[in-house]
Amino acid sequence: MSTYLDQLAFQFFKLFAQYESTLKERGLFKSDRLGNISVDWDRFANEIVGNNFRVELAQSVHAADYILDQPPKKQIADNGKVVWADVPATEKSVQILFGHICRVRNNLFHGAKFNGTWFDPVRSEELLTHSLAVLEHFRTKAGV
Repeated sequence: MSTYLDQLAFQFFKLFAQYESTLKERGLFKSDRLGNISVDWDRFANEIVGNNFRVELAQSVHAADYILDQPPKKQIADNGKVVWADVPATEKSVQILFGHICRVRNNLFHGAKFNGTWFDPVRSEELLTHSLAVLEHFRTKAGV
């Protein structure tokens, strides 16, 4: 399963990077007072995808539902230690969906989901597979 997850993670990172590059090129970014930029995922979700995202996903709606119902955890500090914390699954908006997909990316890249071996491989596969399905579905709308 490790090789399969490695390939899945590569596909996810590649598509996510293509989204980030394209969205910045389309002007969907924010900048701070120092001029540093980041993709404005909320603006993308609102202006490009829209609130009808579940209807548009059609047969792939289960992917969004999985992510929204079982969102990726986040790392927090607890008494000087980094621990994983549950994220509430109460909000089901398009902004929250893409926020969760961004967290999947951040957890993989920064959050020690992979440190020589996969942490919770079954869960990692579910999150990667469903995130990829959503990103693949909206890639034409995104211009990717």
